[in-house]
Amino acid sequence: MFVLSKLWRVLSDPVTLFFLVVSVGCILGWSRRHTRLGRGLITWAVGGVVVLSQIPVEQWLEVPLENRFPPPQTLPEKVDGIIVLGGAIDPVLSHARGQVVANSAITRLTALIPLAKHYPEARLVFTGGSGSIFDQEIKEAPYAIEFYRSIGFYADRVQVEDRSRNTHENAVFTRELMAPQAGETWLLITSAFHMPRAVGSFRAVNWPVIAFPVDYQTTERPWTPRLSIGGPLNHFTHVMNEAVGLAYYRLRGWSDAFYPAP
Repeated sequence: MFVLSKLWRVLSDPVTLFFLVVSVGCILGWSRRHTRLGRGLITWAVGGVVVLSQIPVEQWLEVPLENRFPPPQTLPEKVDGIIVLGGAIDPVLSHARGQVVANSAITRLTALIPLAKHYPEARLVFTGGSGSIFDQEIKEAPYAIEFYRSIGFYADRVQVEDRSRNTHENAVFTRELMAPQAGETWLLITSAFHMPRAVGSFRAVNWPVIAFPVDYQTTERPWTPRLSIGGPLNHFTHVMNEAVGLAYYRLRGWSDAFYPAP
C-alpha cells in the first residue's frame, strides 16, 4: 500500500501528466485516423502549462492550506512535549555526500531550538524515517541529530523515531515511542501547508496537538505577471500532492477529517 500511495502521487503530478498527454498526442498525431485528436491533446497540454505558469493558481490553493492553522497567539504556559516532523533533510543526498543536505523546509528543524530553550522540561522528538521506495535503509532521523549537534544544540534531548515512511506513520510510531498521557500539551512543528494533514493524522491516533506552523511559501500578494514556467509548475505540483494526500488520508481513515481545522 505504501508503494501504491507513492505511485499515485507520481501519476497525479501535473508535470508528469503534461508529458504523458503530450506523448500520447505526438503518437496520435502521426496516425492518419487520429491526427486532429493528437494535435488537440498537445494544444490543451501546452495551454494548460501556460495558464498554470502565468496565473497563480497554486497560490490560490496554497494560501488557504497555510492559513488553516495559524501560529499560536501566545505560547502555552506549560508544554509536555514538542514533535518535529521530518522532511527538511534529504537522507539519500546526505548519505552520498557525507554531510547534512537540507532543503527549504529547514525551519522545521530550527523552530525547535528556541522552543526547547523556552520549555527546558519538555520532551523532544524528531520523527522521520525514509519516504523513498528504493532507499528505505537510509533514514532521515540520524542526519537531523547530526544537524543539531553541528550547530551546538543539545541533541541528546531529542528522541528519534526513524521507522515512519509517511505522515500517518509519523503519528502512529511517535505515539508508540512517546506514550503521551491524557491531558498533556504537545506542540507539532511542520510546514504550514502540511499542517492540516499532519494534525488530522495525529488526531486520528487520539493524540490532540497544538499546531506550530513554519516554512511558509506564500505572501498573499496581488498577482503579478511571471516569466518563469518551471517554478510555478513545481509549486503547483507540490500543492496538488498535498490535496491528493488530504483526500487519500481521509479515505484510508488516517485523518479525522477531509480538511482538518483548529
